[in-house]
Amino acid sequence: MTATSASVRRLILVGLAVAISLAAVAIYFAAFDEQPAPAPPRAAQAIQGGQAVPGQATLPPDHPPVGAQSGDAQASPGLVAPTGHPQMGGGRLIRVPDEVKGKWQAVKLRVEEKSGATTPQVFTVRLGGQFDIPGSKLRVRVGEFLPALQVSGNEVTSASNNPSNPAVMVTVEEDGKESFKGWLFGKFPEMQPFDHPMYRITLVEGVPAS
Repeated sequence: MTATSASVRRLILVGLAVAISLAAVAIYFAAFDEQPAPAPPRAAQAIQGGQAVPGQATLPPDHPPVGAQSGDAQASPGLVAPTGHPQMGGGRLIRVPDEVKGKWQAVKLRVEEKSGATTPQVFTVRLGGQFDIPGSKLRVRVGEFLPALQVSGNEVTSASNNPSNPAVMVTVEEDGKESFKGWLFGKFPEMQPFDHPMYRITLVEGVPAS
């Protein structure tokens, strides 16, 4: 065998050794690439109608639903109760304490168009009364007013007659059909599930009896 042939054979063997090494490395990394990627962290979930709603904030596990829609206790998606706010849930009895009875005669409600096309209007409505929103098919009925709303067991009541957490129960009808029934909170205007494409209704304050 000539010196040239020996050199060629040596180069071929070195090339095969390098190729085998590279193939082994490729197989090694391919095996890792086939492993399933770790699942991304699960987003907080809200509970709506007993079902989890992915990607939305949730109330604490021991927090009952807030407000009621059309007589049903439902959770408000994405809603988190402010620190110190009493826990609310539908289906509880409403008890107006003796120290509160007869001390409040009306409430002031602000009605505004979400588009901002018109100036917000403030309506003073007697407890137990009602009013129609001009230019719409909405009628608002005013129920109980609690100046310091709190939840005590299975009832919603008032801690005192001091307006520290004013709230009013309202029922909204649209074209004669009930579309909302729940609490409007004076200090937490967003803590109610009333959702209308055109109008927003919020509690301004209670009006003491003269």
